[in-house]
Amino acid sequence: MYHNLFDSHMHSNNSQGGEHSLMYLAQQAEEVGLMGMAVTDHVECLGFAEAEYKTRVYQSAVDTAKVSAAFRHRMTLSFGVELGVFPGLYDVAEQALGLYPYDFVLGACHYSRQGEHFSEFDYATLTEDRRRTLMIEYFEDQVELVKWGGFDSLAHMNYPVRHAALKDGPRLSIDPYREQVDELLKMLVEKGKALEMGACGLGGLLEDALLPTWVLARYKELGGELVTIGSAAHQADSVGVGVAQAMELLSGLGYEHFTFYRGRKPTTLRIV
Repeated sequence: MYHNLFDSHMHSNNSQGGEHSLMYLAQQAEEVGLMGMAVTDHVECLGFAEAEYKTRVYQSAVDTAKVSAAFRHRMTLSFGVELGVFPGLYDVAEQALGLYPYDFVLGACHYSRQGEHFSEFDYATLTEDRRRTLMIEYFEDQVELVKWGGFDSLAHMNYPVRHAALKDGPRLSIDPYREQVDELLKMLVEKGKALEMGACGLGGLLEDALLPTWVLARYKELGGELVTIGSAAHQADSVGVGVAQAMELLSGLGYEHFTFYRGRKPTTLRIV
């Protein structure tokens, strides 16, 4: 049984796809025993103005302040953002970072270079060569994201794998791309960036789409010490799901600590 439970990835109704208010998410977080949570509503560089992300950030900040006041003696809250960075739009990313003094920034690549969200692909109709090109370009874009470095933790390193698992057709795996993964992990360690341990699939249908244990083991072997844990919840009943199991998995790999961010600074917390 683990008690030091922190969820560093969740979305309120200020995110596209988010279903519930932050107050309701916090109530659920307390119900499931979380000691801390980071709200990380979406901001995408692609379509930044059209989707009115500036307004969404300000509303999320207001909501976080209210919830922080309501739960100040019961739970630690961080105001964060999941920043979806698109190749060639780092100027927009800088603009998004300047909107508010965030506590925590997740960096993510959600789109292919052709501007298609990875959830939009019909993976069954893609040729093997196209799937391989898609994955290699995805890792290359993540390396460029880490070189830019304007984030704290790299979210869902295997994002296309998750979306392929939700569809009928061939499953994807990052196992054939160990060389690309190694380059990415070395860059994370060099830049002092955290790696996210996504917890949303633990014990569920997406368990085989989780970050493989060999990736977490290799990150540790390379000197990586910063691991954030996140459910990626978009509704209240997903808040905190898989967090305890993620801690158990990390402990089994020799990790004694995980990371939670406040003021863009990592706090090291024991896995207990």
